[in-house]
Order: sequence, then structure tokens, then C-alpha cells
Amino acid sequence: MGQWTRKLMWMIAGVVLACFWPAAAHAQAESAPETYESHKGEPEKPPPSVKSEFEGNFSLPYQVQCSGHKLEAGKYTLIVKTVGEGKMVTLRREGNEIVLTVRRTSPPASAAGPSAVMLRHGPGPGSRTLEGLYLEKLNLELYLDESGHVKRMDKMFAGVKRVPIS
Repeated sequence: MGQWTRKLMWMIAGVVLACFWPAAAHAQAESAPETYESHKGEPEKPPPSVKSEFEGNFSLPYQVQCSGHKLEAGKYTLIVKTVGEGKMVTLRREGNEIVLTVRRTSPPASAAGPSAVMLRHGPGPGSRTLEGLYLEKLNLELYLDESGHVKRMDKMFAGVKRVPIS
């Protein structure tokens, strides 16, 4: 019986050691990941390039909606960045940031003038949407929210106001 007990204890010790050994190595790899290679077989990709292309300021004369966010009236700082293949817009006001993904970009339909934020009114009273931006420096229109003119009738009766970006 002594021999079976000794074998059983060695088996239990082996199982315990086998269970905890990989966990200890994995925890160490997480605490200092730069010293360990990836086990997925794929080389790690560098983060996408983030380059600021435009910065400016504008003032909203009233509250508007934009991509599900309520933007209060006031002064904002605008930053446009290229992230990978797409563009992102950051709006800053009083220490708060809202990061918006550009839904669509296009060259302007005509000579669009100075850089501006495009606000769409209507179709209902008090309904206002920050629809997009025109950036003169980039000669590009960036669309952030197109909910203000989804239907043709809405587009016909809703006007666009341009708020200059300085």
C-alpha cells in the first residue's frame, strides 16, 4: 500500500505542477509582453498611423444633434485626423471630447468657399443637425450625420446654414 500511496502522491504533484506552470508563464508574458513573442504565428502589426490634418475653431449658435450626440451651443475646437484609411473628427468643448467617424467624404460640388461647419435645419421646428464639414485647405466635404435629409421631401424643405471655422 505504501508504494501505491507514493505513486498517487507523485501523480497529484505532477498534475498540480502541470496545471499551474503554464498559468505562471502566461502571467509573466502579460506583465512584460515586449520580451515574449506572439504565439499566434502572425507578426504584430504596428498601430494605424494617426495624422492630424486640420485644426480649427467654430461656435454653435444653438444646440444641434450629430451622430447621436447632443452638442450644446458654444465654442468648439475641431480636429480632423486620418486613421488608417479613414478620417475621424474630434470636437472639444470645455474639456470634453466627442470623437466622430466620418461616414462619407467627397470633393465639393462647386467652389465651396472658406472652411465651415454645415448645419441642417428641419424638417420640424427646432430640429437641427450638424451634418458635416467643408475644409478649404483639404478641398473636401466630410459627412458626419446624414439623418437630417434622408427623405427627398426633408431635403427640399430643410435649409443648410454654414458656420465658419477659423
